[in-house]
Amino acid sequence: MDVDPLSDTVPPRYAVESDEEEDEINPLPSKPSSQDTSVNVKIAGDLPTGSTVAVATGDVAAFWAKGASLGEQIGAVFVNDVQIGLVFKPKWTQAIVVVSEALSRLPLFSMHPYAKSILDSLKPSRVSLFDTYPVPIYATDQPTPFQDAPIRYLSTFDAPNVSVEDAQPFAPPNLIQSTSASFLGILSIAQPPIEATLILLPSPHTPHPPPKEVSPSNISHLAQDDVEWPTQQVNLAQTLLFQGLGETVDQAWKPVETVQKEKTPKRTTEIGEGGMYI
Repeated sequence: MDVDPLSDTVPPRYAVESDEEEDEINPLPSKPSSQDTSVNVKIAGDLPTGSTVAVATGDVAAFWAKGASLGEQIGAVFVNDVQIGLVFKPKWTQAIVVVSEALSRLPLFSMHPYAKSILDSLKPSRVSLFDTYPVPIYATDQPTPFQDAPIRYLSTFDAPNVSVEDAQPFAPPNLIQSTSASFLGILSIAQPPIEATLILLPSPHTPHPPPKEVSPSNISHLAQDDVEWPTQQVNLAQTLLFQGLGETVDQAWKPVETVQKEKTPKRTTEIGEGGMYI
């Protein structure tokens, strides 16, 4: 006769507990979601349409803008009444330049509406985007330290005018998860087609998750650089950025130390939360 040695033991917990949360003695309280996902995008300023457009995003936008001699701010893009995009029309290029998320980052749910509003408003003939990619988590057969990491690019058309010596493709399975992805996604299915190129500087940092809500603009972000890219690399990226717009620019990017020594013209206009002269 076989004897079950476990016949007199207490049944396991999963055998007696109910699957229904209300039957439990002390069910874990569930917090109702209070996140407001409404998105209200407003564009201020009398901005021209049909031009080429360059959009710089995040840390590289703040770093590049300080040495790019962009001139006086002519417009602004607000998300839920927070200034996210600063719009410029530099004298040295035919393009409209948008410095995006240099003062405040966008939550994931607002990236697409923000990008779509800018594209619908400016109706660009061609777009170049400027952003970063995280070197520590970039998947490649030949891992490269940050100091030696190349500029990379993505494009919505087959044959971008970028030489292998200057930049390398941003290859699968890597993903772009910033607002630049929203711009590229919209432009990749635009009708009629709009050529778009994304230029990516290497970053030594793994990006933080997007915030859950739009935070107020913080002007101090312009004075805090987590990464200082070499002048030569930034100038090459700038050349590629405007090359993607079919334009060769003679303007050299200067490190912020040099720019601070120059006399800055007095600002005469105010856009949104205060006009800027960069």
